[in-house]
Amino acid sequence: MARDPVIRDGIEHAPDSAYFAARLAEIGNASPVPSPCVNICKIDPYTSACHGCRRTLDEIAAWSALPDADKRWVWQQLPGREPPV
Repeated sequence: MARDPVIRDGIEHAPDSAYFAARLAEIGNASPVPSPCVNICKIDPYTSACHGCRRTLDEIAAWSALPDADKRWVWQQLPGREPPV
């Protein structure tokens, strides 16, 4: 019996919550605050969240203009966000 091909688009390699928690600890008070982008850029059409970094489209679009305090706030949210399905 033939099987449908499995489409691999990188999201199976997206980091888990532990990754974001560990990166947050590494960042500490660094300035500038680095982007959480992990180069797995696929936006969920229902939640507008990225499968790779778990940021929303609004957060991604605003990132370069955000002050470091707001960037840290976004980083603090990421470990608790469920990855898009």
